[in-house]
Amino acid sequence: MNFNGKTLIIIGSILFFFQLGNFFSIDTISPAFERAQILSAISSVIIVLIGFLFKQFNPNISDRVELEGENKFQFDSDMPTEILDELAWGSEAILTSTAAATLLIHNDGKNILRRGIISNDVFIPGETCIRSVKNMKLISLANTKFYPGRDEFFSFCPNVPSIIIVPINKKSFILIGGWSPKCFTTSDEKWINNWCKKLNNIFLKNSF
Repeated sequence: MNFNGKTLIIIGSILFFFQLGNFFSIDTISPAFERAQILSAISSVIIVLIGFLFKQFNPNISDRVELEGENKFQFDSDMPTEILDELAWGSEAILTSTAAATLLIHNDGKNILRRGIISNDVFIPGETCIRSVKNMKLISLANTKFYPGRDEFFSFCPNVPSIIIVPINKKSFILIGGWSPKCFTTSDEKWINNWCKKLNNIFLKNSF
């Protein structure tokens, strides 16, 4: 059985109803029995609450979308070694430490790195990416299904359910797609945003 938040909620609910059934089946109630019932009820409620928290911070694997594309690692071979090493490390960290399934880094009109589940189409930034760079502000699309401008990302990954766009500077940004809707946490966004600031310094140092 897949152990997740839903499992904890079910277990806690079953235990709660068991203790209720036990309570109504007893003819004589002693103080010790009352204390045991109270502790049992509290324990059941705590298990249910933990289940809800667990489910909130760990999206059920059944919510994951089977993304269209191939698992690849593509990069611009003309990049300076220092930049390539940093991008290789950072992209791997994002794909292994967050719910990210695919990642693209765009710089000065070129896609300099693509990693994860990617399509074979050439990605051209549209209105949403341009707005993120222009305003130097992270944009989060928690569920692309309801985003009217989702066509912009078909060449990135056709059926990606969630996206965040993080600007590096006025000509560069990172585009990240997640396995499921609402899969990126605030901590994920802060970490990636801080990494982008580091990337900007490296880009300036290498005149890239």
